[in-house]
Amino acid sequence: MAVLVEKTPQKRYQTIGGVGLSPADQEQADQLDEALRVHILKLIRELTQAELMPQQKGQGSLKVYWKLGKALRDIVGGDKFPHKSELPLLWKNAKMYLPEELLYRDRGPHREHLWYCYRLGGYTNAQVGKMNWGEWVTIFDSQGINQEPRFDRWFAGKLAAQRSQIQRSQVRLFAPCINSMLGGIAVSELTDSELFNCYEAAWQIAVSLSELNPNTLSQRIKRKTLQKHLADNLGKLDMVMDGRSTPTSFAEEVLLAFRQSEVRTSPPAGT
Repeated sequence: MAVLVEKTPQKRYQTIGGVGLSPADQEQADQLDEALRVHILKLIRELTQAELMPQQKGQGSLKVYWKLGKALRDIVGGDKFPHKSELPLLWKNAKMYLPEELLYRDRGPHREHLWYCYRLGGYTNAQVGKMNWGEWVTIFDSQGINQEPRFDRWFAGKLAAQRSQIQRSQVRLFAPCINSMLGGIAVSELTDSELFNCYEAAWQIAVSLSELNPNTLSQRIKRKTLQKHLADNLGKLDMVMDGRSTPTSFAEEVLLAFRQSEVRTSPPAGT
């Protein structure tokens, strides 16, 4: 997919993996550019009329970023960008028209604000509202999720079944679980079932630990202890991924080790 990435001093087009651009490629890129311009101007107008337009860069609300993400997804549509590796070209084109107020400070190539908004736009309004923007960022920052769009399919189902708000503590524990479990794995090579079993195990661990007395251990120590017990059990993760063991069994083993270490390190009653 060819994309217009620069207009001045002259038009410059770019594509991933291709050599040379045909007149038809350039015409298609120009059509995409015009669609971006029209959709973004419409979005700005709607946000302004609804008094949702942020005052400064990085101060947008969850609703604003969700609407921005939906606009980006509407522009792309169908199969214009079948590979996520092409999407950074879309961000370059979109930033020609997006005002600073809708953007965010640069956080590195793998923490692209528009990529996060784009992913957010794939969820329903009800699903998105079950977490704050900060929790969404924590999720999308995590290894095993950051560049893996299949997570969104799994998490959408999880959110749809969730009746109440997701607790911040659940997200703050889910992130290190995922980082520990999938940080050293080529996630793109996993099948859907292998990947989703890992997500499910991590989620069960995070939810269970979030229910512990928050005064028992500081969040920092809790994460450190959790990551240690996950590392000790990573040898069993293959069995979870291929279905020889269940996510629940893996979660229970990690939680048992965590609780046992908690008992050993807790001060005696009355001290």
